[in-house]
Amino acid sequence: MWLVNSVKGLFGYENLQVESGGNNEESVQTGPSEEKQSLWKQLSSFIGKDVTSMISLPVWIFEPLSFLQIMCEPMQNADLLFKASESTDSADRMAYLIAFIAAGYSYATRNKKPFNPILGETFEYIPSDKRWKFFAEQVSHHPPIGISEATSDDFILNLEMGLRTAFRGNSSEVYVNGTNHFTLKKWDEHYSWTHLQSCAHNVIVGTMWVDHFGTLKVVNNKTKEVGTITFSQAGYFGSGRWELSGDVVDQNGKPRMKVFGKWNGQIFAQKVGEDGSLVGEPKLLWTKEKVPVPALKWNFPSTFTESLNEMSEEYRKTLPPNDSRIRTDRYWLEKGDQEKAGKEKHRLEEKQRTERKEREKTGQHWNPVYFQKVDQPDETWKERWQTIRDYWGDREERVKHANDPKPDPQGKTEVLSPNTNTTKAEPDLPIEKLTLNDVTK
Repeated sequence: MWLVNSVKGLFGYENLQVESGGNNEESVQTGPSEEKQSLWKQLSSFIGKDVTSMISLPVWIFEPLSFLQIMCEPMQNADLLFKASESTDSADRMAYLIAFIAAGYSYATRNKKPFNPILGETFEYIPSDKRWKFFAEQVSHHPPIGISEATSDDFILNLEMGLRTAFRGNSSEVYVNGTNHFTLKKWDEHYSWTHLQSCAHNVIVGTMWVDHFGTLKVVNNKTKEVGTITFSQAGYFGSGRWELSGDVVDQNGKPRMKVFGKWNGQIFAQKVGEDGSLVGEPKLLWTKEKVPVPALKWNFPSTFTESLNEMSEEYRKTLPPNDSRIRTDRYWLEKGDQEKAGKEKHRLEEKQRTERKEREKTGQHWNPVYFQKVDQPDETWKERWQTIRDYWGDREERVKHANDPKPDPQGKTEVLSPNTNTTKAEPDLPIEKLTLNDVTK
């Protein structure tokens, strides 16, 4: 879903500028030709293949974010989830959830690629109002799979993001595996849905643009209501681009709500009467934030995205050493030092390869710390990643430790990692880190 924010960046160029063109198209001014030619030489032998984690891309393609941080981007629209919880009509609750899901696709305007998470990497985020909290873990590297959980007093949101691509030469198709789950506590309702297909067009030659298309089916597994929304595939000259429309129907297939709009602009809902006619005026569910001018640093799509790298005093004290913010390649890229970022990226990739080979040699398997995949053959999704360890309980322990640190024999302050107090033997996390003191400099 929102991971296709990075599709455009997968083949991005340094200093790309995204501008509004004719027919609301995005025109892209390409960067240095030598870099472009070098990238094409690197990719040309992979036509028809999945390049998600097969090749090491140059650091100038990246933005200083990890994909786990990108998974948090939809939460900037968390108000839609709270509105769903407050609604007394189940069709309204479904409509707000659909708007939340569709709005997530609107951030696919960036021209840089986020870093692939390292196996065992985590990311946490707590907004200033503390109405909800989010954490994610990279549970697999081949294939790349990120799992996240956002919780509040009102809801639980679980996202499963397994990425597969097919490079076609001047386009790249993107397929996302996994079933997402949303629970409204007040109504004891459980919703589930999967993902759309996406395609990045003109990735080497021409004006690059990204399209998300297909049918999104959201199921209320309690009431059996279904929201079926079609995302139009762009036609020639951009016709139909960004448009979505569909219905929310009850367990008998009777329409209760129309949902329509554009996933990069505004989304509306309108009730359907007993006779099938539309009732009242359309209700605006969501409007995309206007990005400030001049654009945000790194051309981030929103002020929320910009906040994902913020390092508060609390974070400085309590982040685990495998949090995305503390990745050395990401850190140095954010500081503007591409040379150091590139060296760190290469070192981390080589270290991860070495550790994978060692596990294969010894017959060990990687066990995620916070999530575990379980079979659910009686459900439509067949399998699901479930939480097996309390991340926020571990965080509380780190908070206590930060307030009363225990020095080690060398006089250094111990930093608790997610593997601390783990009852089973876990492999050492392969992520490298700056010390928390380094991050504060």
